[in-house]
Amino acid sequence: MPKQIPAGKKGAGMRALKAKAPQVAKSMGYRKGGKATHTTKDGRTVKKGLYYYMNRAKKRGTSRPGKGTVSDSALRRSAKTAKKS
Repeated sequence: MPKQIPAGKKGAGMRALKAKAPQVAKSMGYRKGGKATHTTKDGRTVKKGLYYYMNRAKKRGTSRPGKGTVSDSALRRSAKTAKKS
């Protein structure tokens, strides 16, 4: 369900965009949130957590070198719920 364009001055820019490029205006609707789970390398379905986002940043190349993307305290907290091998 696309969101409604506000009436008056507030929605003037969106109405102009809709007239000029309707496909762009259509794709700007509210989106539902993504999945809260992902499939691990060993095939389990688990909630997305710290390691998921940390590995995603590494893969994208946006992880900070040296200290890393996450704090030491965040790693300690997430270790409590990590899968025990």
